[in-house]
Amino acid sequence: MAKKEKTIAVSVKDIERAGQLVEQVLIGDRVIGEVVAKGVKFEAHLMGNQQTFVVKSQEEGLETILAQYHLHQG
Repeated sequence: MAKKEKTIAVSVKDIERAGQLVEQVLIGDRVIGEVVAKGVKFEAHLMGNQQTFVVKSQEEGLETILAQYHLHQG
């Protein structure tokens, strides 16, 4: 039996923390991760298990957070 696809509303909010731009990734009103610039690279922080991934762009950081969040759900 095939699973039905679920639509999940993902939003991105830019905030400033200590003078640095932080991109928060939210599902509903829950923050699941953040992407922060570190020099020429970016760090993607997954909130649930405090994992950090070094990525090349903000887009890659967003994709990494969503993939890791989906992987660890269920």
